[in-house]
Amino acid sequence: MATMLRSACLLLVALAPELPAQQDASIAGRITQVTNAEVRMTFASRSSACGDGRDAISIGDNFTTSSTMESYGRWSGFHCVRGPARVRLMVRDRQIDEVRTSIGGSWPAAGSDRVVDLGVVPARDAAEYFLSLAKSARTTRRSNPLLAAAVADSANVSPAMLDIARTTSLPRETRRRAMHWAGALGDASAVAPLVALARASEDGHENPDDMGPGDGMQGAAVGALAMIPDDAGIPALMELARKGSSTARKAAVFWLGQGDSRSGRELVRTIAADDAESETLRGAAIFALGQGREGSTADDTFLRNLFGRLTSERLKDRVLMSVSQRDSEDGARWLLAQARDDRQPMEVRRKAVFWAGQGHATVADLTWLYGSTTEARLREHIIFVLSQRGEESATSALMSIARGDSDREMRRKALFWLAQKDDPRVTKLISDLVSR
Repeated sequence: MATMLRSACLLLVALAPELPAQQDASIAGRITQVTNAEVRMTFASRSSACGDGRDAISIGDNFTTSSTMESYGRWSGFHCVRGPARVRLMVRDRQIDEVRTSIGGSWPAAGSDRVVDLGVVPARDAAEYFLSLAKSARTTRRSNPLLAAAVADSANVSPAMLDIARTTSLPRETRRRAMHWAGALGDASAVAPLVALARASEDGHENPDDMGPGDGMQGAAVGALAMIPDDAGIPALMELARKGSSTARKAAVFWLGQGDSRSGRELVRTIAADDAESETLRGAAIFALGQGREGSTADDTFLRNLFGRLTSERLKDRVLMSVSQRDSEDGARWLLAQARDDRQPMEVRRKAVFWAGQGHATVADLTWLYGSTTEARLREHIIFVLSQRGEESATSALMSIARGDSDREMRRKALFWLAQKDDPRVTKLISDLVSR
């Protein structure tokens, strides 16, 4: 009887239809089942993360927008709320074509695509999935899986980001973004790997007019060092500023100038003042002192004193620009004083007028300068600077020159720039002058 029962069971198994394999319940497995649809998921975001519900996300001092740009600094002007991360993936022909991450807000209305909502998923699982996706997905303007991984709560993503940054077969932009997050979300353990990347990467030709950190791999690695919390990367940055490649030194100088490390800023001032350094590096140091968010009176005094002993017009222009970046009426007065100084080359004086106009010089200041000088090239440049201002008083000043200046050429130049403005007062002025 037992033998007959076993035989019957084996026969039933043999004749039964094959059962489908159990579906993969992982995030990757669930998404693999989708052919064409918008896939949505929600997971907990970092306590330091917030967003505007659309494309802007802040993680500490790191700001992203439209999933295409990572920047560092203090941001204002947008409403940043905390909440879970919401990620949309567009799947077309089983290929992920788009990854968009938001914090705050709510899901948009579904479009023509079918929507598959995975619901709330574990944050660490989400981070793991998006890190793996970054190694295979195309990096495009619409696809940034690294951002989705970066916002995930309780996920230590820095080591994986470093692995991605070191993978030379991956797209350059993917590696750059990975370096950014390796520093911003890392700790002191990320210093040595990032220094190695900063020294190993080659950026090719250096543009001497590029005063910032550059957009190459070395600049990205150096910038990531600056973003490591608790200033853990500052000693390495200072060492790179002293002894790195020309590209790494310039990037290190830039980032030291952005920070609030007293010793770092002192090093930047030392490099800016050193006649033995290249003009490119000194220019980058001067620029950094003007752009730094923690700029001090010491920096202002240093820049003005440095200006007096510089012989390079290019470096003088860097100082003028840096002073104009400071939120200071005193700086505007200093710039106007350089414009009036007939001991300076005319091109330097013209640049001083330009940067004063870009900074905090008032229209009244510029008008007074115009009336106090007789040099035609300087007066012509003041007219141009006035034309770039949006205040009605600037247009009025140009109209006054066009009507009554004793120099016919200056009247003509003022009219030329006035003609570019959509202002009924200008239309009437031109009509009156034509009818004379």
